[in-house]
Amino acid sequence: MVEFAFVVVLLIGLLYGIITFGLILAAQATITQAAADGARAGIVMSSGGGSVGPPCTTTACVTAEAQAGTDVGWMSKGTCGTASTTITCVATEAPCPSNANNECLTVKVTYNYSSSPLFPEMPGLSIVTPSTLTSTNTLQISTPSS
Repeated sequence: MVEFAFVVVLLIGLLYGIITFGLILAAQATITQAAADGARAGIVMSSGGGSVGPPCTTTACVTAEAQAGTDVGWMSKGTCGTASTTITCVATEAPCPSNANNECLTVKVTYNYSSSPLFPEMPGLSIVTPSTLTSTNTLQISTPSS
């Protein structure tokens, strides 16, 4: 019985850690995919030549933020807002970093994991879990100039 008491505590801690980190990895994969899907949806809806910098109100930005918000919906952390929410989805249009003559759409999705974790945290586990999960995706909107 004494040996079982020692082993079961370690086993439960190990199982708890596996579940917690599995959900963190699933959330990171979802956030990465949401940023990519949002950027792709935004460039499809873009007419080019939009406003520069936040807050972006072009069709491309609105579509990108909506698509990213749809992708993170399974986490049930509320709507994907542009500020002061657990998950933020922000799309901006700006000149491309590689060539300022072209315009790019950047979608950044951030999840404040420490304020609302997917699985209740075991005491002491917050030392090794991330406080935020972030992903950024940038795609070119405009046709390259010749």
